[in-house]
Amino acid sequence: MHHNLSTRAKLGLIVPPNNTVNEAEWQSALPPGVSLHTTRMRLNPLARAPEEMAKLRADLRDAAALVAEASVDVVAFGCTAPSAVNPRREMEAMMEEAAGRPGATAGAAMADALIAVGGRRIVLLSPFSENVTKHEAAFLAGEGIEVIAIASLGHQTYAPGRKLGIHLIGPEEIRAALAPLPVAEADAVMLSGTNLVTFPIIEALEAEIGRPVISSNQALLWSALRRAGITDRLKLGRLFDV
Repeated sequence: MHHNLSTRAKLGLIVPPNNTVNEAEWQSALPPGVSLHTTRMRLNPLARAPEEMAKLRADLRDAAALVAEASVDVVAFGCTAPSAVNPRREMEAMMEEAAGRPGATAGAAMADALIAVGGRRIVLLSPFSENVTKHEAAFLAGEGIEVIAIASLGHQTYAPGRKLGIHLIGPEEIRAALAPLPVAEADAVMLSGTNLVTFPIIEALEAEIGRPVISSNQALLWSALRRAGITDRLKLGRLFDV
C-alpha cells in the first residue's frame, strides 16, 4: 500500500534518553509527507567541563552518523543547554561532517529563531537551575540577543535514568513564572528546554502577551524543516510566518 509519510522529507532527531517531549511534539506537528526518525544518546544535559563536552561531542558525532543511516535529509540535536555554545555553527558543522547531511541544534535554532522574529531583547524561561539559565543567557548575549529577565523553574539535578519531571510542567506553571517578568519591555519570550511541553500553548500565549513566543522544540523543528527545504506555515506561532 502506497503511503506519503516520507514523500517530501525525512527528519533525523537525536534526543537524551529520558526526553519524552521533543519527539512527541514534532510528531504532532509534522507537515504532510514529512517523517521523523529518532535515536537516543546518553548524555549529561548539564555538561560544562571540558572533558564532559569532549565526550558529548564524540557521542554526538556517533549519534549523527547513526541516524543518518535512515537516509534522512537533516540531522537535529534536541538538547538545548549543551548546544548553546559559541560559535553556534561549530556543533552543527561537526554533526554535518559525521552525518553527511545538514545539521541543526536546539541552541543554534533558538538564536536563529529569536533573530528571525526580531527578538533582540527577550525574557528567558528555563526549566533548569538559575546557573543553567544564565549559561543560556550568556550564549544568547554572544549572539547579540539581550536577556532582560530570566525565570528558572529549578530542575537542577540529573543522573542517567532519573526523571527530571520537566515533562510534567504545565501551561499554568509557565504562565505563573512569566507573570512577574517585564514581558511588555521585551521583543519576544523564549521557553527553553526540549523536554518542556510548549506546542499546545504557543499561539495562546502569543495572543495573551502580544509578543512572539519561541520554544526549543518549535525553533528546532523550524530550523530542521527549513534545512530540508520545507517551508509550510505550521500553526505554531509567529515564527512559522517568517
